[in-house]
Amino acid sequence: MAEENQHKILVPSDNDEKKIIRREVEKQRRMQMSILCSSLRSSLPSDLIKGKRSVSDHIAAAANYVQFLKQKTNELETKRDSLKEMASSSMVEIGNELSSDPSRLVKCVKINIIQGGVEIVICSGFEDFSSRLSDLLKIILEEGCDVVHCVTNQVNGKIFHTIKSEVFS
Repeated sequence: MAEENQHKILVPSDNDEKKIIRREVEKQRRMQMSILCSSLRSSLPSDLIKGKRSVSDHIAAAANYVQFLKQKTNELETKRDSLKEMASSSMVEIGNELSSDPSRLVKCVKINIIQGGVEIVICSGFEDFSSRLSDLLKIILEEGCDVVHCVTNQVNGKIFHTIKSEVFS
């Protein structure tokens, strides 16, 4: 009988196995949570992470930051829409000013939303657009964007101005 009791002691019960599995799953969950929280902290701007703060503080700061970014995005979308309207009306004015020479008209303006900013492509047929391009670049800077790329190309007698801008951080 003593041998049977020893045998029972050495064999783990189903309850023990379940506890071990549960413990291991919980350990992996905590490790994964730790990795995710670390990733969240690294995604936040440094001014939102001051000193040692709890995980719940970081999550609250991240939620507030997401709300701030949504609000900023909405403001920028509104500005973009107003700039599109302004650009189309100003292009009509340019067209009226230059109606005597149709080859000098701005043919098209295309505004594309790119990650973190805006890309503006202007197709024109006149040479003296550089002063208007300068005005456009000033407006872009005044509206809170940073011009990161500005290229002018001539293709088949048409001049293409491509401006890429990003929002100031």
